Amino acid sequence: MNIDFSQIIFRIKLLSFSLSLVFGGLAVYYIIEFRKLVSLKVQKMKSEITAVDVPLGGVGQSKWDEILSHMESSKEADWKLAIIEADKLVDNLLQSMGYPGDTMGDRLTNMQDGRIRNLEGIWEAHKIRNKLVHDLNYFLRYAEAKRAIQIYREVLKEFNAI
Repeated sequence: MNIDFSQIIFRIKLLSFSLSLVFGGLAVYYIIEFRKLVSLKVQKMKSEITAVDVPLGGVGQSKWDEILSHMESSKEADWKLAIIEADKLVDNLLQSMGYPGDTMGDRLTNMQDGRIRNLEGIWEAHKIRNKLVHDLNYFLRYAEAKRAIQIYREVLKEFNAI
């Protein structure tokens, strides 16, 4: 029995080359498909964040103008009212967008990161609002009121509510 080892080695090399081509092609195919899926996921996430149909319409802008007029006052009571009204406007926006929770604090807690650019800021403004509502002796500085109103404005602008 005469065995030709060079013929066997040639066939093994040919088989391994063929299998390498097949598996390499499959790897390229799956990489392309994976990139397509990632791209679709990113587009979906962007559309969820930016393309929100806000039912506030003109009501949001007119209410916001009223809030700004309170901020132009020299009275602390008007600034407090502006913050409370701005908080309510943002809370109505979050409710209309379908965020779950009984209170604005619940909605902010249930919110995933990235849904609002400045989630920490909106928490800061909402905490100021809570101090105003729960502590009647709380002294509100104008700079603090202005900062809170600016944060509320950013959120409302982000979702095209004003």
